[in-house]
Amino acid sequence: MLRLLDRLVEGMAVLAFALSSLLICINVVNRYLVLGLLRTLAGDYPWLQPFYLSVREAFGSVSVTADEVPGLLLVWVAFLGAYLTMRRNGHISFDLLAEALPAPLRKAVALLNAALITGFLLVLLWQSVRMIRVSGRTEIETAEIAQGWFMLILPLAAVLLFLALLPQIRAALTRKG
Repeated sequence: MLRLLDRLVEGMAVLAFALSSLLICINVVNRYLVLGLLRTLAGDYPWLQPFYLSVREAFGSVSVTADEVPGLLLVWVAFLGAYLTMRRNGHISFDLLAEALPAPLRKAVALLNAALITGFLLVLLWQSVRMIRVSGRTEIETAEIAQGWFMLILPLAAVLLFLALLPQIRAALTRKG
């Protein structure tokens, strides 16, 4: 079940990153080729003016969002990546002290760690849902997209990270000692 979820999350992260990269590329093309080179050429060669205006219109409508939306999509990539890293035990951890403890105390420290993370994730879930309720319908400045769509990653990440924590809790509970 979690492997299927991992694949879905990987796909979402790749899609968000690809869309973010595409919007950044469109913005670069618009800024340097359309508004720079093509505008200069259209000023020097009047027969290029209609082509320049049509390209500027096409790119202009998309590139307006290309500054804000990629940054918001990268937040999705970061939180989805945090889930995937937690599932693969890839986060940096300092367990030298915990491993030096006697087995029963090591188990208690692992459970305390899981309890603290769970507490944080519950606060994140609660506050992010509250935040979406308060300002989720407000549109971002550069497009008619509600902020709530971008904020949705916060409660989603809280749930995903908790799901990734469950095997660690189970391992701590079943650990001998």
